[in-house]
Amino acid sequence: MPNDKRIAVLAASAMITALIWISVLATDRSVLKVTFLDVGDGLCTVVRTPSGKTMVFDCGTSSWRDNESIGTRLAAPYLQSMGIDKIDVAVLSHPHSDHVSGFAGLLAAKPAKLVLDTGIKEGSPEYMKFIRAIRKCHARYRIAKRGQVLDMGDGVKVKVLDPTMIASNSDLNEECIVLRIVYGQSAFLLAADAGDEAEHEMLSDGIKVRAQLLQVGHHGSRLATSPEWIEAVKPDIAVISCARNSQYHFPSRQVVERLEASGARVYITGKDGAIQATTDGNTIWMRTFRNSW
Repeated sequence: MPNDKRIAVLAASAMITALIWISVLATDRSVLKVTFLDVGDGLCTVVRTPSGKTMVFDCGTSSWRDNESIGTRLAAPYLQSMGIDKIDVAVLSHPHSDHVSGFAGLLAAKPAKLVLDTGIKEGSPEYMKFIRAIRKCHARYRIAKRGQVLDMGDGVKVKVLDPTMIASNSDLNEECIVLRIVYGQSAFLLAADAGDEAEHEMLSDGIKVRAQLLQVGHHGSRLATSPEWIEAVKPDIAVISCARNSQYHFPSRQVVERLEASGARVYITGKDGAIQATTDGNTIWMRTFRNSW
């Protein structure tokens, strides 16, 4: 299929999927929803609290011909389907293209009230557009560091586990923002692209990482999700965000087997489509929305 037609099909698929979700993803006053959108090789996670507050964790891909359009053609329509006009908290884990490419477009359509960033001064065009979009929507800007806690209401707490300080740009993956979201007895660990080095540092520092659901670091690559990390997190559910035919050959078969051997149920956006976890604070229910990837 020609690239232009492929983009059109993807955009149409995103819109149709968003419209279908209108009826099934309306705000529920008793549950927390965490949705991992199917963005190919990239990451875009939407957190919706029981009373309707919204956090978006990353918005990027490296799989589309026009990677920047993912914000306007997929993420924004999805938020619109839930009646969301503004984002309460937007978090950029680190400024790699597959995590930031669509954020400027998303913020133009759905302004954020607060933005968390690593503070790394990265000069890529996509990151600079992201910074300009923050200024244009008059969002508060905060540099994330370990120990910060965001109170999202309804008993939902979001804690920054990493980085420990303003990061340098020596290795963006190892200095990305890692979050632990807690609602009742349910915990979600969003590892972004954190690799073995960051995992080891958090474990050595005694950081609490136990979580029922783990967003697997670095798209399931062999450079993350060490045996020690899995043992500490003890996930019941593992979510990997990557394309079906990943150009980077994600996920690593070894990582998937390691997770499965630990007892975790493994979901992959490239295979399962968008993945949604819903919890009442005790039980986590999973739903998948397979699409055209």
